[in-house]
Amino acid sequence: MNPSSFDRECTNQCKSTIHGDVITDAISKRSISDQDLCSFLNFVCSRCESVIDSSGRTALHVAASCGRLNLVRWLILNRHADIHAKDRESSYTALHRSIFYGKIDVAVELVKLGANTSDLDLDYLTSLEHAMKDGLKPEAGISGGELYSWGSNNNNLLGPQQTKQSPDLLDSFHREYPGEYAKQICIAQFHSTIVTVSGKALTCGHGQGGRLGLGDEKTVVTPKVVNFVGHQKGEVVTCNQASISRDHSIFLCSDGNIYTCGLNTYQVLGQVPPPERSLVPKPIKHLSKEILGVCSSQYHSVAWGPDGLYTWGLNAGQLGVKTNEQKSKFIAAPKLITIAQDVSINHVASSNGAIAVCTTNGDIYVFHEYLCRKIASRQLNFIQVSIVGGTLDSSLLDKELAREINCELKVAVLTSDGNVLLWQGSDQQLCRCIYSINRAIVMKQIEMNLNELLMVSRDGEAFKGFIKPRKKRVTNQNKITNSVEKNQKTQKSAFHKFLEKEDCVVLSLQKITKIHRALSMISDLKGKDFAIIQAPPYKNFTFGDIERSEMKENFETLLLESDDCDTVHDVLFKINDKNIPAHKYVVANASPYLEKLMEKQDKVILNSINSEIFRQMLKFMYTGECELTKCGELKNETLKKLCYVKDSDRKDKEDVDDVIEVNEVDKDISAFEYYKNNQQQNKQKHTENKTKQSRNPVRLLHEMAKKYECVTLQKCLSNLEMSNYVIFSKNHAAHRSRMNINFERLNFASFYDVTIKCRDNKTLSAHKCVLAARMEYFNNMFMRWHENSTAEVSLPFPKNTVEALLEYLYTDSLSKLNALEVDHLFNVVILADQLFVQRLKEQCELLLSDLLTMKNVIQVLSFADVYCANKLKYCCMMFIIANITPLLELKAFNDLDDDLLKELSDFYFDQKKEIHCRVITPYSTAESDEVIASIASTYPVSMSEEVDITPNKPVHKKRNRPHRTSEKSNSISEKDASYDSIIQFPDEPDIIAEVDNKITELPNRLKSITLASKIVKEELVQENFTKLNKSSLSVSFDDSVQFPELGSSPVFSLTKASPQKTDTRTKPVKMSQKQRKRLSSESKAVDSPPIQVTPKNPWKILPEASSPVSTADPKHFGDIISDEKKQKENLLKLTNRPLLFTQMEDKAIDELHKFYNVENAFDELITIERVNIGAVACPVWVPKQK
Repeated sequence: MNPSSFDRECTNQCKSTIHGDVITDAISKRSISDQDLCSFLNFVCSRCESVIDSSGRTALHVAASCGRLNLVRWLILNRHADIHAKDRESSYTALHRSIFYGKIDVAVELVKLGANTSDLDLDYLTSLEHAMKDGLKPEAGISGGELYSWGSNNNNLLGPQQTKQSPDLLDSFHREYPGEYAKQICIAQFHSTIVTVSGKALTCGHGQGGRLGLGDEKTVVTPKVVNFVGHQKGEVVTCNQASISRDHSIFLCSDGNIYTCGLNTYQVLGQVPPPERSLVPKPIKHLSKEILGVCSSQYHSVAWGPDGLYTWGLNAGQLGVKTNEQKSKFIAAPKLITIAQDVSINHVASSNGAIAVCTTNGDIYVFHEYLCRKIASRQLNFIQVSIVGGTLDSSLLDKELAREINCELKVAVLTSDGNVLLWQGSDQQLCRCIYSINRAIVMKQIEMNLNELLMVSRDGEAFKGFIKPRKKRVTNQNKITNSVEKNQKTQKSAFHKFLEKEDCVVLSLQKITKIHRALSMISDLKGKDFAIIQAPPYKNFTFGDIERSEMKENFETLLLESDDCDTVHDVLFKINDKNIPAHKYVVANASPYLEKLMEKQDKVILNSINSEIFRQMLKFMYTGECELTKCGELKNETLKKLCYVKDSDRKDKEDVDDVIEVNEVDKDISAFEYYKNNQQQNKQKHTENKTKQSRNPVRLLHEMAKKYECVTLQKCLSNLEMSNYVIFSKNHAAHRSRMNINFERLNFASFYDVTIKCRDNKTLSAHKCVLAARMEYFNNMFMRWHENSTAEVSLPFPKNTVEALLEYLYTDSLSKLNALEVDHLFNVVILADQLFVQRLKEQCELLLSDLLTMKNVIQVLSFADVYCANKLKYCCMMFIIANITPLLELKAFNDLDDDLLKELSDFYFDQKKEIHCRVITPYSTAESDEVIASIASTYPVSMSEEVDITPNKPVHKKRNRPHRTSEKSNSISEKDASYDSIIQFPDEPDIIAEVDNKITELPNRLKSITLASKIVKEELVQENFTKLNKSSLSVSFDDSVQFPELGSSPVFSLTKASPQKTDTRTKPVKMSQKQRKRLSSESKAVDSPPIQVTPKNPWKILPEASSPVSTADPKHFGDIISDEKKQKENLLKLTNRPLLFTQMEDKAIDELHKFYNVENAFDELITIERVNIGAVACPVWVPKQK
């Protein structure tokens, strides 16, 4: 590349596509840093931020696509690139391209810098919708989810919340019933009903008339559970579906019955005899058909199943019953309505003035004005119908109700293909709906109110559709004749007429923000309050395996390493001159008998037992197993010696003894005496043999367990037997060789030997043996202590955090931590990380991964990154990737660390397989790395300084009159040129210095300032100054020094005129206001600081000579602009900083003050404060422009 060619060809008006290709090719290279690219781009083209390449892309587009974050910042902040510019191919903005190519960190930065998330591309998609297309979709089988609501909420029917303009989580429901998901919600004028997946029905709002079904008429602000009483005692009745109107509620329950409650003004409860009101839900009897759904309106109620339709209430033309068939205007009991034979009902909807029925044959019937109208036939793909409006027979209504304005009847139908059809009373035909958004949208749920049509798409989006008025057909007879002739010529079919745009209804769609996983949507009749059920946030991740438990090994090591000299053991068992150290708490936990002995003394003497068998029992107490509880061959040689010899050896020995006895028979003894003595000897031998045979180690251990009341060991040994050194299970039954160790800290309080002092000055008692066995931290601590020292440990954590640690040490689990909040789990993780308890840390990470939500996932991710919780960090990143669209819309990444955000962006790209192919490969036509590096080193550009890119405008110079200047002023022109080389004025080219160091014209004020500065620096002042001595430690001085007299001139006085006179008078030059303002600021920068004046000492004591006064260097204009910009950035950071972070910092400062005991530390100075970000610009109040 030839640099001079770009210098000649490129100007501030450059539109060269060659430059654009060179720039985009260079940005695509992966081995060049952003710093070098900035220098290269600035060198190549004067308009590097706006020139486009042959594909219609700018440098910002390619930089965002390649993930070059620093380059994007430089182009926008320094070069002022157009952040909303769109490319030629797809009309993508830089934000579109960053999300399309998976560069999340760049997308977040673009949003911070002002990118508009609502810009549309050629496919009418926003940047967030691109992320939605790449993300997950709500599964078809999901039946329930989280509840979001917004609207006026005038009657508190959505809980105790204020008016909201956008959807927000209904905290009053999810906080009161954690773990519950809503599958249906109904909203009426005065109350609302929620049906959960578990079958609970919850109501809230005004309870007048018993519409809430809670047994009273009180107003309830938070949702409360409605109870249903079954026919049989103890029967649990759950709710499957609900429908409500202004004054009553209907519930379809699991027992197949319909329950109603509320006011019965229009006989809408269906109960016989009709009550005035019902405060609790009561069942409706005598319904012979199967019921699949219920509907309710202000004047009637509906229940339907596949084989029949029941209606009851005020018969004003909407119940499907003719007037001559009904004597009374009310139908108190449900009446079966027959539509047609061999017809199965698919769906039913109801409004105040009509009822719509959709059948499996594809027909839609409307009960209205005492008629049964068919508005559609043989449309087999209808799946849902919604109806609003209709007129009632006003003669049957009260005077006040008769004044109500009747609305036009409208019926909306949803097909299985996701299309929406609309029937209106004014058109009398079913028309296809087309949308104002020019892209394919497939709907899965619809709902109508008096103002709009609510729709939910299969992608999880939610829309409001406003019906635009259709153009009326021409009624001119000639035009009708012409249209008829045209139709005859074209011969269009009914299908083509159905698709004609003139015959379609246009819906102006308005997308609802913050909704990306919608399942269903509902509103009240007037469209003032709304609710949406969203699928729970996607959690497509697995935590992984937790580190295996080491509790058995810990206590086994504690037992093996115990000796007489350690300071942890607190009891000594003496058996046959052998001392066995142990720990009271562990032994007492397994043996109540030994517990009583240890309470009296610390040295327990046990006689007539085998020490090795006792060691096996101790091992079982500590670990839950021992060598004699394991099936298989016995390998312990010491235990083998306890066994008796083999049966064959025992028989030979008995024979030898008998022979010896026969040979030694006394001849003087009678036969009777010999027989009697022999019988006693045989009995004694049998007892000895039985004792010898019972020396089975398993039996010995079993007898010892019985003696010392070790119940768990007894159960374990009751099914074991040993023969020929092999331990086996009786009857070949399954045997559990290891029992779980179960310790409880609150047991055996008399054996507490250590106290833990918490940060909030609360104490917890524990057992030293458990702490030393389970944690190396406590083991090293206790081993160094003396036996009689006070056992008190301090931990800088609150009591509930230390309790969680102790629970883990005793039980190896965290069962009580499940109900704790996220902040408590954070403290436990910090404690486990500091004390190196890895398994406890991973258990807390698992609990935190289950508590991830949209609001806390960024906080948890930052926490996991700081404390190296890698498994939790992985779960957070997977959660973010699955829910990237709502998090981007909520701007949740704005406060995330740059390095962590970059790591998240790379992780997103690696996990999303669909964007792996969306990579801009380096172009072969790009400049080499060496060329770019050499240009960057030769022409470096600072990424923090703003570059002036104002295009050159032609300036019409006025003819200046020649002015005479003095010889002295011309002599300093060379020094003035150095000032102009530093300070450049791009808006005034007549003042800029030329390359040959010649100045066109120099303002007179700047000359005088420069001259004065030169005189101050060079002039030697000798008059009226006192000669000072050299600095020394002594106050002595020479006698030859003459002291000044009182009243003489002050030291360093520069007020007197210089003896040399300089003629600097010139004719003033006419300057603009901008020039005068700039020169005035420069004069302030050049002025030297004032010098302090010290009066002379009358007692002739001279002060030590101080250092000479230094004049500050003039501050450049670029530095002033940079400082002001930095101050504005600091002000912007302070104003945009969330209050939550400031509160967290204050809390951290208070905790550090308490941790280091700053108030009581007198031997050192400890200061804790925030990092100073520098000078901050003064906030300016900007009035709103009208």
